Amino acid sequence: MACREVSTWITENVLVPVERFITEAREACEEMRRWVEEQVQQPIESWVNRTERRCREQECNWWCLCCNKWFCWLVTLVVRIVTWVLVTIGKWVAYLVCKIVVTVVGIVVDLVLKVITRLVTFVVCLFTDPLKALSALWDLFNDIVDAVDDVLGLVVSLLDDVKEIINDIRGLVDGLGRSFCIFGTAACAFFTAIFGAISGLLAWASDIVDWVQDTVQGVRDLVGGILSLDWCRIQRGLGIFNVLRVIGSVTRLPGTIFYAGPKALIDVDTIQTKIDASLNAAFRDNPGRLARSRDRANLGGSPVGLPCALDPRRLAISSSEFLRGLATSRVLDLYSIAGRFTSCEGKFVYQQFDGEVVYTGTTTTVTKTDIDDFLALGPGAVPSFTVYPIKQAVFRRHLETATRKGLQLGLRFNWHRPVDLPVSEARFVPLASDDADLGDAVQKDLLRLMGRPDTAEPLEVIPVIAVFGYVLTSLHGLTSWFRTALRNTSPTGTTFRNRFPEVVFQYVPIHEIGHYVGLDHDPHNSAGEIMWKPSQPTDWGASVLNYLVTTGEANFTLDDVDVVWRWITTNTAVRDRFLP
Repeated sequence: MACREVSTWITENVLVPVERFITEAREACEEMRRWVEEQVQQPIESWVNRTERRCREQECNWWCLCCNKWFCWLVTLVVRIVTWVLVTIGKWVAYLVCKIVVTVVGIVVDLVLKVITRLVTFVVCLFTDPLKALSALWDLFNDIVDAVDDVLGLVVSLLDDVKEIINDIRGLVDGLGRSFCIFGTAACAFFTAIFGAISGLLAWASDIVDWVQDTVQGVRDLVGGILSLDWCRIQRGLGIFNVLRVIGSVTRLPGTIFYAGPKALIDVDTIQTKIDASLNAAFRDNPGRLARSRDRANLGGSPVGLPCALDPRRLAISSSEFLRGLATSRVLDLYSIAGRFTSCEGKFVYQQFDGEVVYTGTTTTVTKTDIDDFLALGPGAVPSFTVYPIKQAVFRRHLETATRKGLQLGLRFNWHRPVDLPVSEARFVPLASDDADLGDAVQKDLLRLMGRPDTAEPLEVIPVIAVFGYVLTSLHGLTSWFRTALRNTSPTGTTFRNRFPEVVFQYVPIHEIGHYVGLDHDPHNSAGEIMWKPSQPTDWGASVLNYLVTTGEANFTLDDVDVVWRWITTNTAVRDRFLP
């Protein structure tokens, strides 16, 4: 007993408090970056965009060869470039320095504390509980594996940042290209094609970084899985074969530069025209609201899109008797979720959760010994911990994907770090899904649990909740939508479950968000379309063409823009929330 108490006391009173501090420091770096983007970068971009619109709308002074437009354009061009250099570069330098320093210091401090904890536990347990002493040595070995994993995790995370930096550069290039539209349609088309090609080349570079990241993640999973004897993670190591994506990247290079890149930038004008037509139809009798809505949608600016928010949540189950019951009944395999010694229950990793089991308030994975004691002796025998269906870093990547793709619908998503949604009822794990009898009633109760009201719901804030799977196991995600014609009303939101491989299932959250804002599976018939469903009739020719020749990823279509903006502007309750 004294042996176990010593280990628990050190973990609760030394290791966990320090880890909580390190975790909060890491999150502070992320929040700083988000704050700069929302409070500094976006307002400056909005000012530049409004100025460009005024430049475009003013009459040309022919007596000086449109010198007024040239001067206006030059001012906005200089402001755009200077502010980008100062704000964007400053943002990334500060963020990366903060992140690298905090992460490296955290890895070192974490490992030192864990080594001390395991050695003290080993000495205390050696004469009172020899098996516990051996467990402490196994935990120490896993701690070293975790440290190696954290180092590789930092590399994966930095590659994520490289992709985001490339996307920021693409945003500048796109903005510069569209700035020439103040000189008329011909100039707009010419420079859009040129800058679109540059943007396409940057998109190709981002794709290269993406498959390098997948390959590093595959190595990370393979090494970590072998060393920790985790069959689930060894299977995830198959991600190393994503290096074969280089074949598609090479074949797509000409199409990306000369077709997909320019088309994406040209499509912005089409998206803008569609949005303006919907706004005109809705507010033609209210000029003030029409002008306000155009400004809100950033028409004429870059990026074009209506601001709205994503509210990301992760189901969180504390180390309680409820969790113990889920584990003993084999609903959840704590060992596989934690990445500890496991046979993966004899299942392919596709069926398991790439989640995490961490000491509450930290990112430190619970030891195999503590999981053993929790299952054998109950919650009181171990320090408090929490189980999640998805890792925080993976969730963020899904949200970044949703943010990029939302612009194809004329929507600009903002979001903050995913927060916990604690649950303690069996109907939420797995989620009793729309299996004909229950409909989405249980999901609506989950939405109420997170605070969504039945009336006066903030429809412009879209819940995105990661769950521990569905009763209907074939489901990847589920949307409770607002459709007054179908009598489907509040509360609304989306849920999804994370699956392997990420390169495929990263689109599930944005697919469900697409449903939320009015889209359906029909008439989408290509794997290159976000709203496509595998059970639908599929045009495999278009799918292969998309992968080998054009973008290589799933996208929304221009027809989707019409459907979304019809949903926004023709439904009074929706319109008043999105466009007050």
